Amino acid sequence: MTKTRAMLVGVLLLLVARPAFALEARLTEIRVAGGSLRASLEVRDLFPEKFQNVLDGGGAIYLRLQVELWHSRNVWDKLVQPAVISVFRIVLVPGTRDVRVADAYGEVSRQAAWQEPLTLRLDLGRADALSDAEKYYIRVQATLGTIAGRDSAQAGTVVFGDDESAVSVASVGKILFHAVLSVNDYLQSVSAELRTRTMTGRTLKAGVKLP
Repeated sequence: MTKTRAMLVGVLLLLVARPAFALEARLTEIRVAGGSLRASLEVRDLFPEKFQNVLDGGGAIYLRLQVELWHSRNVWDKLVQPAVISVFRIVLVPGTRDVRVADAYGEVSRQAAWQEPLTLRLDLGRADALSDAEKYYIRVQATLGTIAGRDSAQAGTVVFGDDESAVSVASVGKILFHAVLSVNDYLQSVSAELRTRTMTGRTLKAGVKLP
């Protein structure tokens, strides 16, 4: 194989291997509020062209966040509590150019279409579960994607209710939330993972901004 052909093959392999877009997630702040440890998360690159087309066509995309608070130890790290899983449905508001973001309990954000980043606030658990001198870190897995048309309609109704439903979203959505939208349910999905640096419980409880 000539040098020129080898270079051409290398470029083609890079183009094939490179994803069309990459989801980006970043924790920006951790603080205590009302006795709970809260984190602010920024998500970028939510709206590549194919997902804009889904929203323009009246469909929805779903953002699934799995957040884990880990106790850093010499031998085996340990989860402080079970992973916190949240799912958000993202749609265009009919008759507007606003993007609506909702969880099982209702709207959490509304902003101009394709505006980024999307900022979400997540509950990590009770602050008193942390020991001041022990070390901890946080892991986040974010998955963005669509769901098959019929499954999407069913998920939207079951998890988020509908405009005519008199049933409380919290009463039915919370029960089926995680079962309906596991990672394996997503089509044309993209994921991102992050892990914070290790910090003491005292630092986390005092509040910290992350670069």
